[in-house]
Amino acid sequence: MENMEKGKYKFKYLIILIYLAAFLFFGFKMLFYVEHVGRFPDEITHVSYIAYLEKTHKIIPDFKSMTILQQTKPIDNNSIKNATYTFGSDFNYLGHPPLYYQIMRISGAVKIQNNTVIINFIRLRSFNIMLSSLAILLILYIGYSRIGKNPLLHFLYAAIVVSVPMLAYDSAGVNNDTLAVIGLSVFVFGLLRFSERKRNFPTYLIISLGVFLSFMSKLTAGLVVFISLCIYIILIIIKEKNAGFLISRKLLATFPVYAVTAAYYIIVYFQTSSIMPTYRLLDPADYYASGFYVDVAQRTHMNFTQYIIYFSKSFLRTWTGIASGVSLIKIDRLFSVNNIALLALLVLPVILIFQIKKAAKKSSITLVAISVYLGVIISAITQCLRAYNEYVSISGYMGGYQSRYYLCGISAISLGIVMIVKNLLEDEDDISVMNIEFENKLTLQCYQSKTGFKYKKAILYTICLFFILLLFYEDLIYFLINFKDYL
Repeated sequence: MENMEKGKYKFKYLIILIYLAAFLFFGFKMLFYVEHVGRFPDEITHVSYIAYLEKTHKIIPDFKSMTILQQTKPIDNNSIKNATYTFGSDFNYLGHPPLYYQIMRISGAVKIQNNTVIINFIRLRSFNIMLSSLAILLILYIGYSRIGKNPLLHFLYAAIVVSVPMLAYDSAGVNNDTLAVIGLSVFVFGLLRFSERKRNFPTYLIISLGVFLSFMSKLTAGLVVFISLCIYIILIIIKEKNAGFLISRKLLATFPVYAVTAAYYIIVYFQTSSIMPTYRLLDPADYYASGFYVDVAQRTHMNFTQYIIYFSKSFLRTWTGIASGVSLIKIDRLFSVNNIALLALLVLPVILIFQIKKAAKKSSITLVAISVYLGVIISAITQCLRAYNEYVSISGYMGGYQSRYYLCGISAISLGIVMIVKNLLEDEDDISVMNIEFENKLTLQCYQSKTGFKYKKAILYTICLFFILLLFYEDLIYFLINFKDYL
C-alpha cells in the first residue's frame, strides 16, 4: 500500500512537470517569434483600432471613421519602445467587436499626444503574451484536471496544445485571436463542469462568460461557440433524456451576460446594417480600389470543385506552417512527414463519433470534445462556402482561407484525441480483467490473451510517443532546420 502511494505521488509530480515544461516551451516559442520572426498578422491594423479607441474614448467605435496609422519615421531597436505614428487616410477595415482592443488599452502602451500616436510595441506585445499565457494555462489545467493519472496521456495532450506553429506565433503579436482562444477555453471549461454535474451558478456563469468572450472577440469564434452549444445541448438531452436544465433559475440568472452580447450586435446592426461590418459595406469605394478586389479581367477562374481543392490545400498549409506578413509555409508535399502529424490533429477527433455511445456512458467529457470539434469543422466549412461566394459573386479575391481563426478550438481538439486513446486503453484493460476472471479454468489461454493485450497496449504507447515526437519535429525543430537562413 505504501509503495502504491509513493507511485501515485511520483506520477502526480511527473504530470505537473510535463505541464510546466509545456508551458515554458510555449512561452519560449512566443518570445522566439517576437525576436526572430515578427511581422504578425495585420498587427498595425489592430494597433490602429486600439489607438482609435484611445483617442476617441468610445466604447463602441464608429467603424466608418476608423483609419490605419502611418509611420512618421522608420522603426528600429531604439525606437520600438516609442514608435511614432499619425492617423492616416487609409481605411481600417476591421469590423471586430471592441472588447479585445479595450482590454489592450489597459497596457498603457498606446498614448496620444496632440496628433501623434506613440506606441510602445514591447509593452503592447508583452501584454498580449501575458493574456495568451493565461489562455494556455487554462487549457493545460483542463488537461491536468480531467484526463486521469496516465502520464503518457497528459504528455500527448500537452504536446498537441503547444505544437501547432501558428498558435505560438499568433499569440506573440497583437491581434484579437488571443481573446478568441481565451473565450473558447473558458467555454469548454464550463461545459466540462456541466458534464460533471457541477450544475451550480458558477458553472452557468462560466459558460455564459465563455460565450460572451467568444462573441466579443470575433464573430468566427462566436459561430464556433453557437454551433458547439447547440450540438452539446442536443447530445446531453439525448443522453440524460431530460431538458430541465434549459429552464433552470441558475441559467436564467446569467441572462444579463447573454443580453449584453446580443445588445452589442443589435447596436452594430443599427449602426452599419450588419452584425459584422465588412470592408465592402463600410467603405465601398476604398474596397473596390484595394487588393481585396480583383478586376474581372484579371481574375483566376475556378469552378466549385477546383476552388474547394484550392481552399482546402491553402487552409491546411496555414495550419502546418506560419502565414502572415512573413511566410514560413512548408513548400514540400502537403501529406509528407513534415506535415502529417499536424494535419492528423484536424481529422483524428472524428473517431470520437464512432465511440460516442460507449464512451458517453463512462464520461460526458466525450460529448464536450465532439460538440466543440464539430463546431470548429462546421464553422470552417461555412468559412469556405462564404469565401467561395465572395470569390465568384463579388471580388475574385483568393484569400480568406486562414486556419488561425480556429486555433481557439485547440483545447477540444487535444481533449478529443486524448479521449480516443484513453478509450482504447480502457477497452484493453476491461478485456484483461475479463480474462483474469476465467484464470482458474483457462490458465494457458488467459496467459496468452493477457500477453496479447500487453502487446496491444505497448503498441498504443509506442504510436503515441512517435506521434508526440513527430509533432515537435513538425513544429519548431522543422523551422530551425529549414528557415535558419531567414532567422
